[in-house]
Amino acid sequence: MSPMAVAATMSLSGSITPSRMSVARTLSIFFSGLSFLTLSSLASADCVVEREPAGESHLFIRHFASGCSKLDREARAVGAGEILGALRAGKGVSLMNAVIKGDLLLTQLTPVPLASIALPEPVLARLSQSKVTELRVIRGSFILENSVVDGIIDTQLKPDMTEHRLLGDMVVIQGPVSFKGTTFTKDIDLSRTVFLETVDSSNAIYLGDAFFLACIFTRSTTFEKTAFSANSRFYQTIFEEPVTFRRAGFNGLTNFLSVWFKKESSFSRAYFRMGTGFSGSRFDGISDFSEAVFEKSAFFMNTVFGADTYFRRAVFRGEASFSDAVFQAKDDFSKVFYREEPNFSRATFATPRSSVGFENPVFLMIVAASLTIFLIAFIIILRKG
Repeated sequence: MSPMAVAATMSLSGSITPSRMSVARTLSIFFSGLSFLTLSSLASADCVVEREPAGESHLFIRHFASGCSKLDREARAVGAGEILGALRAGKGVSLMNAVIKGDLLLTQLTPVPLASIALPEPVLARLSQSKVTELRVIRGSFILENSVVDGIIDTQLKPDMTEHRLLGDMVVIQGPVSFKGTTFTKDIDLSRTVFLETVDSSNAIYLGDAFFLACIFTRSTTFEKTAFSANSRFYQTIFEEPVTFRRAGFNGLTNFLSVWFKKESSFSRAYFRMGTGFSGSRFDGISDFSEAVFEKSAFFMNTVFGADTYFRRAVFRGEASFSDAVFQAKDDFSKVFYREEPNFSRATFATPRSSVGFENPVFLMIVAASLTIFLIAFIIILRKG
């Protein structure tokens, strides 16, 4: 081989070797990236979202599978506008394990005449008495389960309003309602709503104010283990069927003033952190406040207990007023703890009551301490004698 050929060969091999290494490195990076993208795709593929079948005209569905991560649900968040559009089209709504973004103003539903909606006779009579002539209707279920609602839901606020006020019409939800396990990050106002089917708000978390003023619950209702982080108001609400707030937590001001409980009601083991009012309310069914804890003032003034009522082992760490209350059946205040002397002035009872003092733990501790001091003094006297 000539020297020129050798030089050419050496030059050629010297230029090809680095090029091959560069290509290999590029291919390595490419396949690594492809592998990463493939794994990411596989992870996202686990997030299956069930939707309503094609042609389904009665229900808006977004059910996120358990494999959906928080990022998946955030990326596929359901807009409040989508929900409102479905409701205005006459559809029910069913969302599970979803994230809902935006404000849902139910004032944007189109009102219809009262006479055009079939209602139970007692409800119709009450609405007519209240001079309600129009209704905004949700014509199916309203299900928001195990979800996060990042926006307000409001039946009383219009887009052009600068402040709340109770409107003249009402909202009617014809299907079942479920907020089970859902977290509401902002205020919820469902005031002046008629619930024609069951309501389940168990294990829900309300981080903002929760207002249910002048509502009518016509079927069984549960707020068991529900957390009310801010203020809650049920003023003038009617519960036609049994309702439970068992083990619910109320961390803000709590308003159950002038509420009508027509059947059984339970607040057993409920926790009230701030001032609480049940004054002017009526309990026609059995009411259970056993082991409930009231950290601040609790008012049951002018409250009517039409059936058996239980406050056994309840704790009152602030003022407890039952003045002018009426107990028309059995009352059980056994083993109740009062930090302050309770007020039962002018309260009336159907059965003779046992002395509050001998069931008051504070009183019993004072008696026990006095007896202990007396016993120690007696022993000292005996030893000196």
